[in-house]
Amino acid sequence: MPVATLHLLSLTKSTDPHSFLHKLKQSPNISVIVASRPRHIVIHPTKLDNNPLATQPWDLLVLLTPTNAASNEDPIPSTFRHEITAEYKLTTGIPSKLLSTYPSRNAQLNQNAPSIPLTGSLDKVLREGSKDSSQNLEVSPELLNFMTELTKTHTGPVTMLNLLHFHHPGGKKSYYQYGQAFIPVAGKRGGDAKLVGNVVSPGQGQLEDSRGRRERPQEEWWNEISIVHYPSIRHFCDMLAGDDYQEINEKYRLTALRDTFLLCTTEFDVEGLGASKL
Repeated sequence: MPVATLHLLSLTKSTDPHSFLHKLKQSPNISVIVASRPRHIVIHPTKLDNNPLATQPWDLLVLLTPTNAASNEDPIPSTFRHEITAEYKLTTGIPSKLLSTYPSRNAQLNQNAPSIPLTGSLDKVLREGSKDSSQNLEVSPELLNFMTELTKTHTGPVTMLNLLHFHHPGGKKSYYQYGQAFIPVAGKRGGDAKLVGNVVSPGQGQLEDSRGRRERPQEEWWNEISIVHYPSIRHFCDMLAGDDYQEINEKYRLTALRDTFLLCTTEFDVEGLGASKL
């Protein structure tokens, strides 16, 4: 299972995220799998690393893999480090099949996005009112306001980063059941879990990630990541507004998770340039 590193980066005021990404893609030692602009925190973590995850204004999310599988070097070249003011880093193992097919699957999802219809669930929420908060992954006034603002400049696909921390034991099994039920419910809104990986410890000789102690047990940190596509922010909100989604959310997802962080981003290849900070 290939190892990748997920990075949330804050850049200096003089550094343009798009230019930084362009230079990063020229590095011969890494492949940039995902590159997106953080837009909005849907769910704030309550037990793990709320500071800095929900307090730092992130400019860039990248998922990187080394071109040399045996490399123990920092995936971000040292010559770029002076342009980074803050970083949050996870090491994750992702099945090789998901990585090898990612470019073609992602391109197909983006191509199909304009043709995916809404189900009408969101219209009901807009008529009858929303929940007070999105912490339980429901539509809230804050999320609706974000939806309205984002669609003024970007009506295309969004990419959701999920950091997952399970109840032990049993939470992972419940989340697997959620994942199986999620496929048809999200699928009819065009939702697709593009990448899923287990959080792992950095290899010996590699720079540490943001877990603190290298030997920190899985019961005390993030256990899994997922990167999920939706045709638009409206499609994502349409899913959350659906009774079919909330049924599996309550039955499986909420019982599985001890903590989570959910960040809405827009990938650079499907957006125009705009404001970079959260």
